Amino acid sequence: MFPSVQAERDDDARVGDARRFVTEVENMAIRARAGGPPARLDRIAGPDRTGTAFAVVDALGRFVDIGLHPSWWSALGPEGVAAGLVEALETARMKAALVPMILRRYGYLPSPRHSAENPPIPRPGDDYDAWIAEAYRLIDDAGRRLREREAARVVEGPDHLLRLHLADGRIERAELLARPAPGDTDRLLADARAALAEATKPGRDGPT
Repeated sequence: MFPSVQAERDDDARVGDARRFVTEVENMAIRARAGGPPARLDRIAGPDRTGTAFAVVDALGRFVDIGLHPSWWSALGPEGVAAGLVEALETARMKAALVPMILRRYGYLPSPRHSAENPPIPRPGDDYDAWIAEAYRLIDDAGRRLREREAARVVEGPDHLLRLHLADGRIERAELLARPAPGDTDRLLADARAALAEATKPGRDGPT
């Protein structure tokens, strides 16, 4: 199932998608506080900037799956598809980091004490960039807590189509080792899925 997001003209599909996601979680928190179902998200999808690559993570930001819209060849092409998939994963993980921030803002979760390392949560209607900056700060802080500094390494898929370069537990760069054809979508996705699963495996060198 594809996320309902596509880039229009030169717009960045991630921006509109994240704004809709914030609204969705806000409404979820409001309904939960009013006696509705618990506010929880088990699967969170994020697009790349073109809206043709997407990744899915769980509530903790752990890799679940990736996908490509049929129009990926014209939007990304073989030169950009690897970076697009990694960008989509970063977007999905950023959205997962936003969830507890929003739930705390609406009083569904207790708010931690504010400090230099833990600044106040942006209020609804604040500059959208503040939400994004805080989400990335949470991702970085979680990474530092969960792993020690690690050496650089390279991960490839079983068909050796996609290569991921990792450093300090983060995906620094992705590259294709062979030029795919438009009909190679399933093969490319299977190889990229395996590489990302290995790179993001908990307890290994990749992001958790």
